[in-house]
Amino acid sequence: MGKQTLNLKEAWELFDRWLGDPRVKFYPEPRELDAAFRKATAPFFKQQASKWVGDCYLLAYSGEADAHLVTFDRALAQVARKNGCRVIVPS
Repeated sequence: MGKQTLNLKEAWELFDRWLGDPRVKFYPEPRELDAAFRKATAPFFKQQASKWVGDCYLLAYSGEADAHLVTFDRALAQVARKNGCRVIVPS
């Protein structure tokens, strides 16, 4: 991400701004998340655990919560779209 990378202090400040934005909501984990998470990781079962574990969690969560996935990761966005998730990639 180059110059867009934040230090921890800046990241927490950004997080605090998000908390104050009425368009942003935080939800508890959906009840069926475990099953959706296992399904999302299925294509990677024969691979070593990697960053895809976290990415699959985000895919499962956004799908079960009926939420948009917001990511700068274009590979994740592509997989998300392939799996029917609604994705936003900020420019």
